[in-house]
Parts: sequence; C-alpha cells; structure tokens
Amino acid sequence: MVLVIPNTEKLSSKDLLNMAYEGEDKIVKDVYGNTTEIFFTKDSLIQKVISQNNNEITIKSVITSKRTDTHEEIFHVENIYHVDPITLMHIDKKDMRFGFLPGVEKTDYFFFHPAVFYGAPMKFLKTDYVNELEVYVFETEIKGEDASNSFPQFSGHTILTDNISRLYVEPITGSVIKFEKEWNNYLVENGKRVNIIDVGEKHTTEFTELVLTHFAQEKIENEEFSKIIMPIFLIVLVFGIGTIWILLTYLEKIKRESANKEKLALIGDMTAKLSHDLRNPLTIMKNGLELFQMGLAEEKKEENMRRIQNAVERISYEIESIMDFVRDNPLRKEQISLKRIVDLALESIEIPQNIQVEKEIPDITVDVDKNQIIKVFLNILKNSVEAMKHGKITITAKTRTKTVEIEFADSGPGIPKDKIDKIFDPLFTTKTKGTGLGLASCKSLIEKHGGSISVKNNPTRFTVILPK
Repeated sequence: MVLVIPNTEKLSSKDLLNMAYEGEDKIVKDVYGNTTEIFFTKDSLIQKVISQNNNEITIKSVITSKRTDTHEEIFHVENIYHVDPITLMHIDKKDMRFGFLPGVEKTDYFFFHPAVFYGAPMKFLKTDYVNELEVYVFETEIKGEDASNSFPQFSGHTILTDNISRLYVEPITGSVIKFEKEWNNYLVENGKRVNIIDVGEKHTTEFTELVLTHFAQEKIENEEFSKIIMPIFLIVLVFGIGTIWILLTYLEKIKRESANKEKLALIGDMTAKLSHDLRNPLTIMKNGLELFQMGLAEEKKEENMRRIQNAVERISYEIESIMDFVRDNPLRKEQISLKRIVDLALESIEIPQNIQVEKEIPDITVDVDKNQIIKVFLNILKNSVEAMKHGKITITAKTRTKTVEIEFADSGPGIPKDKIDKIFDPLFTTKTKGTGLGLASCKSLIEKHGGSISVKNNPTRFTVILPK
C-alpha cells in the first residue's frame, strides 16, 4: 500500500485542468482613451505536459480570450510551471501550491494558479453546490499587481490590476469544478491612477462545469477504489493469481475511461462553437420564412430561397464536420491502388482552371480504409486550393522499407510560422467559416491506420506516411 497508493494519486497529464469560459469585457484602444462598449468573450485555459519524470512534471499553460463577434484575440498569456507530481507544490516557487490534493480542508491555501496569474492566499469563503455536488469556494483578491506584460500594445506604460478570483473545489478529490474572475486594470503614472484600461468578468461555461462535475464523481469512485477496495485485493493477492487478473482488469477499465476525458472536454468546446456558428444561418432561415409569410415579389423569391438554401447547407456542413470528428467508425480495410485513391479524391473536388495538378504516383498497393483515406486526401487538397489564387499542386508518392510516403505540395503563400504548430489541434482554424476539425480529423484517421501526418513550409508540404 505504501508503494501503490502514492502512485495512483500522482499528478499526470490526465489530471490537468482544461476549461472554457464565457464573459464580457470592455477595453481601451488607446492608453489614454475611453473604453469600448461591452462585448462578449470566449476564453479558454489549456494545460499541456511538456516533460515529466518521477520527481518533476513541466506544464505549459495557455490562456486566451477572443471576442465572440469578431473572433479577435484580445488576450493571450503563456506560462511554464515546474511541479512536484506527488505534493502538487511548485518546485521553483517556495511554499506555493499548483493544485489541490485529495481531502481539501476549510482553510486558507497559498496558491500560484494559472487561472489567477499571481501568487496570493486563497481564502476559504463558503460551502456551495455545483450540479448537486458539494464544493468548497475559495477566493483570492489581488490589488495593485503589475499587469503591464499582459498589454504589449501599451509597452512602456505601467498598468496595474485589481481582481478577484474564485475557485469551486470538490473537497474529496481536490478537483476544480468552476472558476469565476472579475478584474479592473488601470494605467498608473507618478503613483496616480490615470485611466481605466480593461474591465470585465468571466466564468466557466455550463457545459464545462457539467463535464468537470462528471470527472470529479468518477474520481470519487476511483478514490474509494484506491483506498478501500485495493487494500483488500492486495491482501488477497497473496492467495492466488486470479486476484491479480481481477485487479489489472479493473485498473485497465479506469485507464480507458480516463482516456476519454480530453475528448469529452473537447466536445464541450465544440458544442459552444457549434451553438455560436449556427446562430447566423438560423437567423437567415427565420428571416427568410418571415419574408415568405409577408408575401414577396416573384423576382425576390428566388433570391430569398437561395439564401435559405445556403444557410441549410452551412448548418449541414457544421454538423457533419463535428460528427466526422467524434464518430469512431471501425476500419474497413481493403487492398487498393494508391493511384486510384488519389484519383477518386481529385474527382471529388473542383480544381479551378488557374491551378495545375501534377501527379507522380508509382504502382503501389496499400491496405487501407479507402473512404477514410479519400477524406484525408480531399481535405488536404481543399486546403491547398483555398490557399491559392493560382499555381500548382504536386502529388508524389514513394515506398520505404516498411512504409508508403505520400506528399502534397502547393505553391501557395505558406502557413504563418505562429500557426503551423497548431493546425492539427482540434478547433484551431485560420478560416472565417472553418470548423477547425478538418485536419484534426485527418490526423486521427491516419493514426488509426498506424501512420502519421506532418506539414512543412516553403513550399507547403503535407506528408502522409502509411504502413505497408
């Protein structure tokens, strides 16, 4: 038990907090100007493990805020944290805590939390409930801290912040269920407050709270398993190999359930995005139907019908993109010519006359799910066509010892350096009407085949590698 229990409670990449927020904000465009009208925002906190070993886990935290109306990024902060995976204490910040351990008490904690930004006492405020789950509410208040680095557009000016953050924590597991924040950032010169820079508030979305509540309930069950059921099994272990098999089977089940955590959280983000993206086409359809009811001139009916049809197609595209991403269809492999797959993909897309396509595909037979690989090739080709006004797309393939390598190169402007590392991330897109799921789905489909997909610039080259 001394050896097993601490390892089950270690911080891992599966325990990291990913949250979606919604809120409202108003900010100045000029450091001495007036604030804008209130606008709504969609924020996210994403944590990724960069490296880990037995004594240290290195975490990258990325917090972004975007306007919901223009998708303009108004806030972006990245930080690196070094954390002891067992005690959850910062290694490079003495006596500061990164996360809550199981068994949270009604007392104050000294935190340096990614969502809060500043090291400060997190004071116990009250007991509350989120989705019928009892939580402890902790509050930290920051006054007069330097926030200048968060406003690079006002470089050279001193900007301080007053803010209040609240964490809603499930006490048995230490899981954060909900987060709220209010802030007032202001310009200071010669020790005096000169102008308001940014005022706003945000809170976790209802779907995020629902997902995090679900995971906390799972953790409570796992906690009972780790500290009650597991000791009984370990004692019985001495008496038979059969007990070992039962224990490993149960642990494997927990591992599979934990693997779904990231996908469920992502579905929450997709739900929020879908509800936002469908608002405009639904409004167009509603207005169009109202115009029909009012009675339209014949020459206007066709135009109105076309707008409604475009809105329906937009809704269908959004829903189909998400369903393609979340569906886990089994592979239906068959032996098929790679040249045939490429031709089928090209037949499914309209190539403009000012874009030339060149192919150099040897006679290679691959064992793949034809329809899924066509989807991958079609998505890559669409991206190339949309990126170019004119130019050339080159498709080549060659065999290696154990793999087949297919390359799609185009003469377009290339992918911006600050975006090329993110293009396979779910929900990331540079298009105004993109879902951000196309290349993420491609990556998933290729990995299901045991292969890989990558991209390089100058020229833009997508490389798909499939096992023979």
